[in-house]
Amino acid sequence: MVQEGWGMIKRVVTVKHKYGIHARPAAKIVGLCNGFASEIEIIKTGEPPANGKNILDIMMLAAATGAELELRASGPDAEQAMEQLAAMMESDFDTNEI
Repeated sequence: MVQEGWGMIKRVVTVKHKYGIHARPAAKIVGLCNGFASEIEIIKTGEPPANGKNILDIMMLAAATGAELELRASGPDAEQAMEQLAAMMESDFDTNEI
């Protein structure tokens, strides 16, 4: 769970990748999130929060193209984490066919 003591940052993003978030994009998300000390959660409406550092949690989101997800980050580098994660989620994950 994201700690609110640091001041939680929230942002809503839309999944742009044409295949949504499957195994490879999930691995990229987890790799990015694990590079930060902050706690990171990704929320799909109606679902429990997914730990951004846990690949199974991310894959269980089953986020298709066009899905809106809420990103939450809390910690010493939360702003940087949020900016990079939001940019990744709204891109093609740096490849056209993953």
